[in-house]
Amino acid sequence: MGPALEWLASARECLTDSHGCLQRGLLTSVFGLVIGLERIWHLDEMEDAGFALLSGGQRCPSRHSIGGWRRHLVWYEAEAFCRRTSPWHLIRDDAALVSYDEHTIPRWTHKFHIKKGYVTTRNKYMRCEKLFYTFDVLSQRYLAVRATPGDWGLIDLAVPLCRQTLQRGQPDYLHALFDAGAGQSDAGVRALLNLTEEHPNLAVTLRACRYPHRVRGWKALPSGLFVPYQEAGTHVGAAPKEIRLAQTRTTLKDESDEQAVRTIICREIVPGPKKDRWHPLFTSSDAEPLDVLRLFRWRQHHEQGYRVGVWDEFLDAVPCAYDKKSPDPKRPRFQRGPLQMIGWLVALVFNAVADFAQRLGGEWVGSHVRTVRRAFFNRPGELYVTPQALIVYLDRFAGQEELMPEIDRFNAARHRLPWFENRQIVISLTPQARTRAGP
Repeated sequence: MGPALEWLASARECLTDSHGCLQRGLLTSVFGLVIGLERIWHLDEMEDAGFALLSGGQRCPSRHSIGGWRRHLVWYEAEAFCRRTSPWHLIRDDAALVSYDEHTIPRWTHKFHIKKGYVTTRNKYMRCEKLFYTFDVLSQRYLAVRATPGDWGLIDLAVPLCRQTLQRGQPDYLHALFDAGAGQSDAGVRALLNLTEEHPNLAVTLRACRYPHRVRGWKALPSGLFVPYQEAGTHVGAAPKEIRLAQTRTTLKDESDEQAVRTIICREIVPGPKKDRWHPLFTSSDAEPLDVLRLFRWRQHHEQGYRVGVWDEFLDAVPCAYDKKSPDPKRPRFQRGPLQMIGWLVALVFNAVADFAQRLGGEWVGSHVRTVRRAFFNRPGELYVTPQALIVYLDRFAGQEELMPEIDRFNAARHRLPWFENRQIVISLTPQARTRAGP
């Protein structure tokens, strides 16, 4: 509740509220993600008094008012809200390991001819829109977002996103991680390397595109350059797998050998008739090859964050950015305000739930949103209203003792609902039933 009230205060400073829907629209969008509301039209089926109070009123909101608020979000106001709520303090004056990647949201419209992009889950080019996220892989928190049409690629935003992190995050040292999309052309690779020369506290590692002529050159390297390492198997009890690492230099197109890029080649040995897997990395770091590989593998936390966003927070259901009232359906206007705003709220809820799980400690650290929702958020109870307070009396459930320190912290903060006559929220648990003594 505390973070949601802070986001609401920031939204009031950034967004206009000409129709009086800001409070209801923002809180409904936030707590809909918290409780697992899959689609906005499911609001018409909501009859929960607790959700009504959380979403800024005494009755459940209508999908028409919330959808109208979302559709009329202006891009520069949404951008201001994203800037104000970005948690850049997580990397300030510290060594940061940050991943940059895109999330593609397919659109199934046939009426509007929006831009096409490559959708990995469908393995084809189709109409889509994209969200480019900046992700701190050490703390596993989102830092920033940018919404674009579907024909944009990571190569177009790699340098601007790095500059944004350096200017707003102000880390002592930044190691930026990119997938192969940032290096689809040698010009994109050179632009990132030039940025590292401009900023001495910046290092870049990106997956190299496996173009056939370069793969042939990497495979032709002498076997003596490869150093073998043993790694854990794919599952418990599996035999360890072998990888071999070598470092070389790759000359980019229209460049001299003196400008060659340091390249780490990872050859994963695959037993049996299948071919070995080759994973090349371009890097400006001076670290050992094994250390560079291990740092790059931390990028998997970013990919995992996308999976949580899609399956636990319904990231692919964010509002579309093409204007459905465009006079020419073949050239619809692009309005990134709704897409970027709701996409950023997904990231903020992800961060807030991760903070909540970390405060719980123990095995809850690193839990997914759906796990925390099932264990603690979606719990039955009763509401009691007094002139000064709203008392939330949760029914007894297994494991509620782990929630008691967090409830004490919440009650000590004395959160109030301005839209409910400024009543204070008090959460209480049902005591555990005492065990009978004797037969």
